[in-house]
Amino acid sequence: MKPWASNLSLIGALLFLASACATTGVGPEAERPLRAQHALGVQRILVLAVSFPDVTAQQSLAQIREHVLESTVEYYSRTSHGKTALTGEVKGWFRLPRPLGDYRVSPYNIEVDRRRVWRLVEDTLNAAEKDVVFNQYNHIIIVVGADTRPGVGYGMIAYSANPGMLSERLRRGGVRMEKIATRGGQHFSGGIIVVAQNAHTGHIVHDLAHALGGVVGGKRPIPDLYDTVLQGKVGTLTLETYPKFTIFMGPWDVMSRHFVERGQPPPGMSSFTRLRIGWIGDDQVVEVPPGESRAAILRPLGGGQGTLVIRIPGRWGTYCLVENRHKLPSDPVLPTSGLLVLQVDESKEDGDGIVRVVDANPKAANFDAATFGVNAGQTPSVNLLQDVAIEVLWQRETDLAVMVTRPSLAAEVQVMARRIREIDHQLKGAPQSPSSTQARADLTAAKELLLQTKVSDARAMLERIRWP
Repeated sequence: MKPWASNLSLIGALLFLASACATTGVGPEAERPLRAQHALGVQRILVLAVSFPDVTAQQSLAQIREHVLESTVEYYSRTSHGKTALTGEVKGWFRLPRPLGDYRVSPYNIEVDRRRVWRLVEDTLNAAEKDVVFNQYNHIIIVVGADTRPGVGYGMIAYSANPGMLSERLRRGGVRMEKIATRGGQHFSGGIIVVAQNAHTGHIVHDLAHALGGVVGGKRPIPDLYDTVLQGKVGTLTLETYPKFTIFMGPWDVMSRHFVERGQPPPGMSSFTRLRIGWIGDDQVVEVPPGESRAAILRPLGGGQGTLVIRIPGRWGTYCLVENRHKLPSDPVLPTSGLLVLQVDESKEDGDGIVRVVDANPKAANFDAATFGVNAGQTPSVNLLQDVAIEVLWQRETDLAVMVTRPSLAAEVQVMARRIREIDHQLKGAPQSPSSTQARADLTAAKELLLQTKVSDARAMLERIRWP
């Protein structure tokens, strides 16, 4: 059995997991996890392209429509399986009254001047108000007509203004949906994101997720899953510096890493983000309290069908999420496939590591071998300290049979699961005969018994099999 590991120091990780996935203990009732309130159904998007007196926009409105609107519509349709449907239109180019330098912001989250964000947003809505009735839309995407890269352009290539940069406090319950009033008397308090015209689709879908999530109890239900403080300390922001601040989850969620390569689609979303946005139903989650045993067949998370998550509650607002990640159109750029285990601490602030991956192989950089499983080079066993052990029992196509159990029972489960996989492999190439037919029937029965956590009965059934 290979021990779990993470990017935390050993002592810090042990202390976290002791509360997160080991025992419910005694203490004040944990707050209910945040859930977006208005992210499902049809979302009407208005894209406003803006230019400046001293900068010539390089793209046509048709290009903006394809790159900003249509690619984002496709991403959300595919990833949500239709639960969130975007529709919208593009208007522009609207010439703002000031030069680009008067709106430019820092590329680092912690250094952004919110006064300049307000200036850009207010000037944009004032410039567009003769052509737009803003309350017909749920969210606005402002496209800055200036290519932006290190040291050039607008400064930050993309961000969420509402909820986000418009608020005086983004942390400690201080974020809110701000209301913008135009000179003509219109008001808008929906989501607003700002993107440069050369932003990757991953930047757009990441920040639009913040907008879709809105605000609940002074917090964004869809938070940043990268280290927002460290992002301001890694130096010039380039593709190569992404791994330096996406230290909690790497590329396993678009809310952690916006994109992996320029020519590739954005990453999908983890079960954490999908649960918070409302794309996973309660009937698709299996909850297993520490100290209990239960098995489930986990379907691929990106497929959206069947059982998708095992949730292991902890205390003080902590829990673990267990998900099956396989490359699918809605989860296209995974480093590897298999069982991904996430530690969640609801008390953490936005950008402080609310979610952390339990890394199956921390020697591999950037969580590139983070999954557990039964394929070559993987380990099927996850140890979460005293009260929780997880075992990948077997894999059938892209489905994973998984058991959460007590460590005292884990060793026996491991032995049986290994024997089941061995017999299964041997029978695949075996010719039909009375003995192979009986072995297949007994193996199927043993699997069913193990999935029902009838461990002794499953062991007895396995002992009946005489194969080869």
